[in-house]
Amino acid sequence: MKTFFVYLCKLFLFPVAGLFTREIKGKENIPKGNSFIIASNHINSLDYWFIGDILKERTRDLRFVAAMDNLKTLLQSGLLYYSSGAIVINRKRGEREGIIKKIIKNLENKKIVVLFPEGNTNSRKKLLKGKTGVAELALKSGVPVIPFGIRKAENSLKRIIEIGKPLCFSEERKLLNQTENNQEKYHMFLRDITNKIMQEISKLSQKSYIYDN
Repeated sequence: MKTFFVYLCKLFLFPVAGLFTREIKGKENIPKGNSFIIASNHINSLDYWFIGDILKERTRDLRFVAAMDNLKTLLQSGLLYYSSGAIVINRKRGEREGIIKKIIKNLENKKIVVLFPEGNTNSRKKLLKGKTGVAELALKSGVPVIPFGIRKAENSLKRIIEIGKPLCFSEERKLLNQTENNQEKYHMFLRDITNKIMQEISKLSQKSYIYDN
């Protein structure tokens, strides 16, 4: 994050998010000092600030993965993405391989990468089908995935955030070379890991996840 934006977050934005946080559960599950991936459900754009408030001690290390697919997003969020040091993706260009490499480089530099595997905001009671990018990143980087569940407190504007235990896929990494050369097998492999991550997010967010393939 840019220096001026770090101060803005710490002095104003994160404290405001804290006022709208009812409870944080499982904060002890967040690793200390190392890189990791946060995978969370995505109610709306305020989720960035709730997660940022929880990780405020490492604000400079936060890297949100954000989509910028059209001019409207550029005009509305372009300055915010630039200031926050977000890893910006354009899903229409099909530049997955380059983005994966860029995110892995951030993880190698001990950054914290925040992903929303649903791909879009979703305020409904069921989670959207998870995108497989989070699984691919976990396998290729070797860093743990920390599942987050964000939900609205009953009859309140406040949020309850529950943080799950780290998900490590060291055994699955051993199979990576065996599956990468077979696209169909590789996709099924990533889908299986993605579903495991999404099931954890489902438990934490108290939203159902109905996808198995």
